Amino acid sequence: MKNRLFSILTVLLISLPFMNCGLPPGSMEGPLDDPQQEPQQEHLSDAVKGNTQKRRIEDLEYSPDGTKLAVVVGNGIWLYDAQTGQELAQCAGHIHHVFNIAFRPDGETLASVAGGQDSTIRMWDVHTGKNLRTFKFQAWDIAFSPDGKTIVCGDSSHKVHLLDADTGKRIRTFTGHKGYDYHVQQVAFSPDGKTIAGLGAPSKTVILWDVNTGKLLQTFTGQTEGIQSLLTFSPDGKLIASGYDSHTTSLWDVHTGKRLHVITDARSFYKVSSAFSPDGKMIVLGSYRKGYDIGLWEVKTGKEVRTLTGYREKNPLRRDRFGRYISENPALTYLEFNPDGKTIATAGYYSVHLWDVNTGYLRKIIQF
Repeated sequence: MKNRLFSILTVLLISLPFMNCGLPPGSMEGPLDDPQQEPQQEHLSDAVKGNTQKRRIEDLEYSPDGTKLAVVVGNGIWLYDAQTGQELAQCAGHIHHVFNIAFRPDGETLASVAGGQDSTIRMWDVHTGKNLRTFKFQAWDIAFSPDGKTIVCGDSSHKVHLLDADTGKRIRTFTGHKGYDYHVQQVAFSPDGKTIAGLGAPSKTVILWDVNTGKLLQTFTGQTEGIQSLLTFSPDGKLIASGYDSHTTSLWDVHTGKRLHVITDARSFYKVSSAFSPDGKMIVLGSYRKGYDIGLWEVKTGKEVRTLTGYREKNPLRRDRFGRYISENPALTYLEFNPDGKTIATAGYYSVHLWDVNTGYLRKIIQF
C-alpha cells in the first residue's frame, strides 16, 4: 500500500509543471504571432506587472475623438480622461521602455512599440488596458493608416515596413534611407492614406513613398542643417513639417518638394503627431526666443500669433503636492493638438501640461 501511494505521489509531482491547475484566464500568456514565446508573467519585474515604473515621458497622443490622452512613461502606458486628467486605464506588459504609440482611427485600440530585449508591437484595448495582440517586430515608430487596416513602422536597418494591423503580416517594405546602421525614427501616413513619410537618423532626411507601389516620391533634406524631428502632415495633406538642429522648423509642399516657410527659434525635440491645428491654420512649436515658451504660428504666413503662458512660478498649478515649484520645461519633449482644437498637450520629462488654445493659459498638469 505504501509503495502504491508513493508511486501516485511521484506521478503527481512529475505532472504538476505541465498542468494549468485551474489558473484564471490570462495567467499564462499564449504564443506570439511568430514561433517565439511571450515572456511569462511570473518572470516579469514587479514594475512591469503593476506598471508602476513612472520615469521620463517617451510619447503622448490624443485619441481620435479627443476624449482620452495616452502617455508613455518608461515601460508603461497610462490612459487619462483628456478633460479631467483622471486615470482611466494602464497598459502593462512591455519589458523594455516604450518608444512610441498610436491610436487606431476607431479609437478602440492603441498600438505601442518597444525595443531592446522586448522588440514587440503590441495592441491594447483602450478601455481595459488588456493586451490584445503581440507581434514580434523590431521598430522605432508606428502609425495607423486612416482606414485602420494597416500600420507603418520604421526599423533599425533604415527600412520602413507596411504591416497588416490585425495579423502583423508584412505587406510591403520601403527603402531609400542609405548608410550604415541608420534607423528610421519617425513615420507617418498622409491623411488620404496614399503616402508614407519616414524620417531617417542619423541621415536626417525625410522621404515620401507611394503606399501602393512603394515608389519614392520626394526627398527633403536640411541642406546645411540636419532634420531632427517633427515629422507631421497638415490635415489636408498638402504640407509636411520638419524640425532642425538649428532650432528652426520648415514647412514643405508635399507635391513639389519646395520649402515654403522657415520658422526660426522654434522646434520640437521629438515626435509630434498632431502639431497642426485641426483646421490646418496653426502649428504649435516650442519657442526658444522667450525662455522655452510654447508658441502658435500661422501656417499661411509663418508668423507667431500667440504664446502659451501661465506656467511660471506664480501659477499654483506649477506646485507639486509638497508645494515645491515644478521647474522643468513644459515643452521639452512632445506637443499635441487635441482633435477638438481647443486644447494642446505638452510634455516635459515628468509632467504633462494641458493648455487652453483660445486663452493661451495653462489649465491642468498631470504629474509623474
